[in-house]
Amino acid sequence: MINMKHDNLPLKLRELQSCIEAELEKYDEEERGVILNRFLNQLEMKRHRANRLTDIKEVWRAPYIWLIVAGGIALPVLLYVIFVWSSLLLEA
Repeated sequence: MINMKHDNLPLKLRELQSCIEAELEKYDEEERGVILNRFLNQLEMKRHRANRLTDIKEVWRAPYIWLIVAGGIALPVLLYVIFVWSSLLLEA
């Protein structure tokens, strides 16, 4: 049996831990290890995903996004105007 300390935990958390222990008892040691490793990997991936999103939110504030959008719209127009004016200058 897996020994988990139940001393200072809220009642709902204790119930969840006992349910997890009961479910894990149905499997042998090797399968338990695989299940627990998979569970830990999922928790780590969830934490990394959350950290990644907060990092992106900290770096890319609203003004930066609007500047990038405005630059993306203005750049093709600017290049077109330069092309037209340079063509007119070459013809003259």
